Amino acid sequence: MTKRRIFPASILDEVAYCVERIDRNPLIFGMVLTLEGEVSTRVVKETLDACLDYYPKFKCILVKDYPSFKRWFRFCWEYRDVNSEDILQEIEDLSPDHDSREAINFYIKNYSSLSIDLACQVPLKVLLIKQLKLVNLIFIFHHAAVDGLGGVFFVQKFVKFYEENFYQQKKVGDYTPDFKTASQPEITFRWKNFSLRRIYAFLKYSLLLLREPSARLHAEGAEVKGKKVLAVVREIPPHQFKLLRTTARKYNATVNEYLLAAMFQTIKKWNQRWGDTIERIYIGVPVNLRPSNDRMVGNNLSGFNISLTPDLIGDKEKILGLIRKEMTSMMKNDIARTTVNLAWFMKLIPLWLKMFISNYLSHSSSHLTNSLSPTFLLTNLGIFSPNLSHKDKEGFHYMGSARIHSASGIPPVGQWPGMGTFIYNGRITFSLGVLRSQFSLEAAERFLESFISELIG
Repeated sequence: MTKRRIFPASILDEVAYCVERIDRNPLIFGMVLTLEGEVSTRVVKETLDACLDYYPKFKCILVKDYPSFKRWFRFCWEYRDVNSEDILQEIEDLSPDHDSREAINFYIKNYSSLSIDLACQVPLKVLLIKQLKLVNLIFIFHHAAVDGLGGVFFVQKFVKFYEENFYQQKKVGDYTPDFKTASQPEITFRWKNFSLRRIYAFLKYSLLLLREPSARLHAEGAEVKGKKVLAVVREIPPHQFKLLRTTARKYNATVNEYLLAAMFQTIKKWNQRWGDTIERIYIGVPVNLRPSNDRMVGNNLSGFNISLTPDLIGDKEKILGLIRKEMTSMMKNDIARTTVNLAWFMKLIPLWLKMFISNYLSHSSSHLTNSLSPTFLLTNLGIFSPNLSHKDKEGFHYMGSARIHSASGIPPVGQWPGMGTFIYNGRITFSLGVLRSQFSLEAAERFLESFISELIG
């Protein structure tokens, strides 16, 4: 009998798993590659096996019945002998009417069945959708195992390994497993992040949400109750993205700051259609805590909220000044790192109590959840460069003989809407994810179009 191989889960993995139980919605996110040309199913399977070997965390499930007293306090990742056959689903779509959007439509339609139960399933699923003219690869990750940037790193490694297998540059099975990253990042308490100044700033920041609850985006045309989701994806071409960057520089702002300014304006105008609101608007901003050379696939993510009251949301120059002031304060007081540092104390809470609290919050009134959550979550995943060594004159990258036509990310969907931005070959893709109880498809499309108009209008 093979010896059990156990890796303690990071406390950030546990937090994500508890959030899923509280929200009662699958905490999964997707990444989509749309390719032109032939994609070999055989090579995809070989490549996926290589990636699973290289990143053993994707061969693990979450357990609490391992032989150690720590099981009373902590989950662990247990290694399982799985391969590509267990997680790859191939679909043939021969309809002449379908295009690259069909991948998103399939994801939405099958969202519930694509959910991942970490107690018995590994935290990765892959869909290979072959159409008449295009091929779509959808990677579905569970957020308790990996954050957005980790998902990007995995996909980049997949493209690299596919090339090596396709051109027979490396034998299958020659990839060394990186077992040490399965438990990373190991969160330890740091006294230097526990100064009175930082704790005061953290408490002041945290209590603001209780004193001034976040505005909710007014629902329009919500179709159904419950946890059904939808996603809307839009891509703007290189000349418009170039204009966006030029406009941001005109205001001495970064692209991130400019995106935030446009989102504040969009939310204010959207809510004003139903009358003025005095509620403060909070936009959640994820913060990557990795060192610059760390390409780990796990969770190393924190974040903070940037907030403004509607009366302060005027022209972009004014908003950008306020955003820079807020960002400077958050960075100076190291809110994101303090949040992770305090998460260490969750290690001392017995596992049964964590689960009891999660279950209690999941059945309690949604008022508490709403009061502690942002109005909107905005994530910029930056520039995606899947294969710098193989691209054409137009700047499109290749995966074997297939050209990567487009790339996008589908954010996790929760009690608040979220959007991810993805830059590939001078094009920027916006992916909006919401619950159908919040928006109809048409309303989500209008909201996203309003945001893009605010950016480049």
